[in-house]
Amino acid sequence: MTRRHGLVSAALVYVVANGVSAGLPFLMLPVLTRVLEPAAYGLAGMFTVMVALFTSVVGVNTHGAAGMRWFDRESMDLPRYVAACMVIGIASTAVTLLAVLLLAPWLKEWTQLPLAWLLVAVLVAAAQFVLQLQLTLWQSAALAWQYGALRIAQAVLDAIASLGLVLVLHFGWEGRAGGVALANVAVAAIAFVLLLGGRWMRFPARRDDVRAALRFGLPLVPHLASGMVLALFDRFLIAGTLGLASVGIYMVAVQVGMAMGLVTDAFNRAYAPWLLETIQLQDARRDLRIVRWTYGYFVALLAAALLAGLFAEPLLRLLAGEQYLAAAPVILWIALGYAFGGMYFMVTNYVFYVGRTGSLALVTFTAGAVNVVAALFLVRSHGIVGAAQAALIGKIVLFAGTWWLSQRCRPMPWGRALAPGAKA
Repeated sequence: MTRRHGLVSAALVYVVANGVSAGLPFLMLPVLTRVLEPAAYGLAGMFTVMVALFTSVVGVNTHGAAGMRWFDRESMDLPRYVAACMVIGIASTAVTLLAVLLLAPWLKEWTQLPLAWLLVAVLVAAAQFVLQLQLTLWQSAALAWQYGALRIAQAVLDAIASLGLVLVLHFGWEGRAGGVALANVAVAAIAFVLLLGGRWMRFPARRDDVRAALRFGLPLVPHLASGMVLALFDRFLIAGTLGLASVGIYMVAVQVGMAMGLVTDAFNRAYAPWLLETIQLQDARRDLRIVRWTYGYFVALLAAALLAGLFAEPLLRLLAGEQYLAAAPVILWIALGYAFGGMYFMVTNYVFYVGRTGSLALVTFTAGAVNVVAALFLVRSHGIVGAAQAALIGKIVLFAGTWWLSQRCRPMPWGRALAPGAKA
């Protein structure tokens, strides 16, 4: 099998796995939105928002460090390094639980979630870290089939548990949140066993490895936290100014637009390892081909977003029902935001290639700040549509800033590639 065919095959596996992960929530959407009122759906959405927020802290992104170190496995003891990442994950979970307890009054006011569910959200974030540790290692090792099987198992368990708790036991929004929690904890337990049984991880961890993993992960905490602000601040602002019912309507729009985000994430998981190996060759002709292909990918993403906006209303009638039709005008802006997020993926790999995560954190913080300021104005004037517009503005700033930074990290022929007859 050629390298190109291997890339295509891996990309298809990632697309299918992430497609199932997105497809099952889509299949649940017509059921859940007809059982849960917008306010209840908003509470379930706030739970997933908090899981995403805690995920940016738990583990300190050291699963990414383990994935990068896989390429140095011949010159280091990778299993000990993975164990060090796991130790960091456990310690950061304990710190996050303590922080939630200390900040409980403020968090409950902003999210309207009970303290018990905020603590559950931290544990789900910890489970996701364990899962991502195994998935990232498989991704770096180009073991797409293993990645796909575990990802699909998580999605199937999530759907079964959520539908059972909501429809059979009538637990309401707590049933949806409980389904997410049960699925993640169960699959994380499987991932932990696979890490040990597959000799990906070996204890005890070494202090030097813990320090090395933290040197990689800690500079990314502002980057990830800012990224979470970029992605999630609009939900908090909507909840505080427009109410939970508006959060529920907005979350439906996000879920419909998320299909594009899952496809771009799936492709990047296959593309990033190939790119990181390819750009080491310093081949000018290949660099030119990569850039031209990337431009074509940008155009395809923007076209797909416009189509999503065009067919938003019939999609919502089919997927969510009449009481969620207010989400239709939001979908175009959400889809465009995911398009620019996919474009960001294509340029951020060059920054990771040279390890300038601190500079990337500054770009992401700036984009997050722009998003916050824009949302404060636009939500008051345009409601939930304004929230989506503010998120899009933030994503554009993130993409543009990261693109500029990537050119400083690893120059590519972005300008020359636009000339029709240009050759390397």
